[in-house]
Amino acid sequence: MITRLSAIALAFLVFILPAQAAEEEVLETIFVRDTIERTLFSPELLNRANVEEVVAIVRGLKGTLGGFRGVQKDGQNTYTVFLERGRVPAEIQLDEQGLVTFLFFRQPTASGLTPQEALGGFVRLERSGGGQISLLVTRDGVDQVALAPDTALDAGSTFKMAVLKSLAEAVESGKLTMADVVTVDPAWRSLPSGILQDWPEGTPVTLATLATLMISISDNTATDALISILGRDAVEAHLPQKPLITTAEFFKLKADVNNTRARFRAAENESRVDVLADLADAPLPEVTELDDSPSPEIGWPISSRQLCSLIEDVADQPAMQVNPGVANPEMWEKVAYKGGSNFGAFNMTTRLVDETGTSWCITATWNTEHSALDQAAFTTAYLAMIGSLTQAEAP
Repeated sequence: MITRLSAIALAFLVFILPAQAAEEEVLETIFVRDTIERTLFSPELLNRANVEEVVAIVRGLKGTLGGFRGVQKDGQNTYTVFLERGRVPAEIQLDEQGLVTFLFFRQPTASGLTPQEALGGFVRLERSGGGQISLLVTRDGVDQVALAPDTALDAGSTFKMAVLKSLAEAVESGKLTMADVVTVDPAWRSLPSGILQDWPEGTPVTLATLATLMISISDNTATDALISILGRDAVEAHLPQKPLITTAEFFKLKADVNNTRARFRAAENESRVDVLADLADAPLPEVTELDDSPSPEIGWPISSRQLCSLIEDVADQPAMQVNPGVANPEMWEKVAYKGGSNFGAFNMTTRLVDETGTSWCITATWNTEHSALDQAAFTTAYLAMIGSLTQAEAP
């Protein structure tokens, strides 16, 4: 339900440049031209790249950091793009015909852009894209900027931090150890994201491996395995949703297996447990059977404030150190990240520690009435917020 977002790959151009065009010219073209179209990029790259995402990212960077000011070459295929209010590290490669084969933008750094000003990117996105955004940025636990921080929105797979917290508590109490070995049980199987669903029954796996798969690649089967091992009640203690829905139950509800979706929506919390019980022995649906309309009542609603609390509790767990999300780990002493997506829902939650020991939580969730939302524009606004943190005033 979430894929790794260590950075954003981009590929497209506005018009045909001469063969062997300098990489700097391509970068300048991308940021100077008002209209961005598919043209000069290699067919292979265009097959992998989503042009609409590229357009949204460049538009978002320019909208937040201002117009183009120049390009500086830093090394082989690496550059810094300077905008009016910040800079964007970029990597670009051209083939022998001058076609762009790769373009990679890393975390931008804002110059003089405060978190309060970066918040405007989310406000504009909410107005243009509809739905609701909840956001919270804290510095050493003190609110810096907030947008509906106590509103519970569907955060998708970010709820898995609650599973990790429950596991950490079981280990701390001595009930379990991360080195404990379990064998893959068919009852745990869910749909991707993840890889564990394809592992043979009976394969031995440690709890540490399950936790790492669950957080780093958002493995749904690993998540349901840990919920089964820990007990649903243990995880529910850290979430507002009761009963907690496993990922397999989510997919079965989305496919309306056993005609349960309407019953689940209409039922009260205790009755919903009975509805979920009717799904226990039902087979997993095919992906093509899933209803792709937003269904927040069968997602994982949680507020931004609760997400900041969760990531603070689990940030030092090894599983949280594998995937840094979109933050550049070279710019921070510590990075912990979990994100999530669902039909009409998207979340990114990051905890950062800078060289002074100051800790930051940056979490934002967007829910819309549309199945597909503009993740690229959201990510750009999120990156701008991270880049603005050095301008935050001390509490």
